[in-house]
Amino acid sequence: MEVRLWSSHCPCYRNCGWGSAMGRAGSFLLLVIAWLTFAPTSASGNSDADAEYREFPIKIYQGYLIVVEGSVGDAQGLSFLLDTGASNSAIDRRVAEKFALPRKRTRVINFDKAVALESCEVPQLTYGPEHASHVRLLVGDLSYLRASGVQVDGVIGLDLLRRKNFLVDYARKFVRFGGTENQGMSAVPMRADAILLRVGVELGGKSIWMIVDTGTRETVMYRDRIENMVADYRIEGRTMGRSLGGAVESQLAVVPRLRLGGKDLEREVVLVRAPEGPVLPDVAGYLGPVSLKAKQVAFDFEKNQLLWTR
Repeated sequence: MEVRLWSSHCPCYRNCGWGSAMGRAGSFLLLVIAWLTFAPTSASGNSDADAEYREFPIKIYQGYLIVVEGSVGDAQGLSFLLDTGASNSAIDRRVAEKFALPRKRTRVINFDKAVALESCEVPQLTYGPEHASHVRLLVGDLSYLRASGVQVDGVIGLDLLRRKNFLVDYARKFVRFGGTENQGMSAVPMRADAILLRVGVELGGKSIWMIVDTGTRETVMYRDRIENMVADYRIEGRTMGRSLGGAVESQLAVVPRLRLGGKDLEREVVLVRAPEGPVLPDVAGYLGPVSLKAKQVAFDFEKNQLLWTR
């Protein structure tokens, strides 16, 4: 059985969530997905290098979930979630069953538990104006996303997204692939590798690394990691999240001052248990770009910058 890890330095499709809707009522739907993999998915990408800018309309659900139209092989009119927190792209099982393609068994880390999945290779894949060939996708049941009001056929993860700079305009609802104009935008250094996209954040005056995850709305932190850094955080309640791997026990908390690039972020966060073993040892959690209260968010992989405008 092939083993993968969806998050950072492990073989698994990191599934940390696709967003969450946190409320005082004490319950939220954790839809964050981070796919870690010891061996990154090898997608040979074909993209029109002559096009400097490629804008394409998107749909925004719950104020943060980014959905674009695409296709897999001959199946047109599919919906894909753009998720920088997913290190590998994936497809829903019901779509994968339309293809008579060999599958491999694999295992992914979903927060604090291992989840058995399959993977398959598709000959052609498009998402918005971009296309790729011979792409290996993870296969899983994505139906739990319907609770957030969206039904998607797949997820476009960092393995494909990092091939080009791109900008998401939440206000005008479009995504632009190609060159990134950064005039007038706030910017912080960004560290990107084959499976992780992270930025440095200050928590109570201490520096931590957080994964930039367009698939989550709130700030999600590993409880045991921040306990070693700060003692003055306040638990406000317990709740239960739900993700690809099932139930995720979590807590709602208020942490000390949280800052990115000299700008304050919301101090209310979701705390979850870190996965066991040497998984994401230097990462404290996941940061949703929407927490920046930005109208536009850009990812510049050439200059290694995260940019945004409010």
